[in-house]
Amino acid sequence: MNTLHTDTLFQNTFSPQPGITVRYIKIPAIVDLIFCTPPDPRYKTMANLSFGPNNFKLAFLSTEELATVNGFKAQKKQVEWICGRFSLKTLVKETLDSTIPLENIQISYQEKGAPFLNAYPDIPISLSHSGDYTAVSLGQNRRTTMGIDIEQIGKMPGTFFMKTAFTPREIHHMTQTAHEIFRHWTLKEAFLKYIKMGFNENLHMVEIIGEEIFHQKKKQRLNSWSRTIEDQYILSIVADPHI
Repeated sequence: MNTLHTDTLFQNTFSPQPGITVRYIKIPAIVDLIFCTPPDPRYKTMANLSFGPNNFKLAFLSTEELATVNGFKAQKKQVEWICGRFSLKTLVKETLDSTIPLENIQISYQEKGAPFLNAYPDIPISLSHSGDYTAVSLGQNRRTTMGIDIEQIGKMPGTFFMKTAFTPREIHHMTQTAHEIFRHWTLKEAFLKYIKMGFNENLHMVEIIGEEIFHQKKKQRLNSWSRTIEDQYILSIVADPHI
């Protein structure tokens, strides 16, 4: 019997502004809670497995979702995808409809990859994962759009990454530390999700200058937040101002 209580699992939940809920959870904690037999500790370097309903302690994946996860070639991708789905579905159930079974909460994708809830297509959602964390966000105001990104802070990026990811103006205004570079990167990724384009948009069309966001040279009237987690991760959110 699993002794990990969900109130502990879900304690890293906050609201950056009214109508938006953000949650970040350690993937190993989710794994402990939901898998009957935890994946091999080396799963990040292993090939995929075939998952079925009997592999989980609780029902939260539909038949279609199990088919999707079994189509991934890497076990790392499978585990991250499963944990992201669990995180978002539990947040939807808590926030929107406590009576709906988790496996009935369906998530689909728009043409350019932006996720949406089948039953609530106007309710904004966003997902991200990096390293040992998954992060999700959910809005309650249909007029509010948002994007979220979490990244593990790595070593100082090299010149090629900097020139690919950022414009000369961004680099000029950016403090040259790994923390600040990854903060700018997560804000840029969160904005790309906000506009529902992802990497379909040219990275140089988006600039993070200080606390301001520019898209195609035009300043955007948006709210943004960044939070450091365990001194190892940066979580950023971009959203419409609260109405």
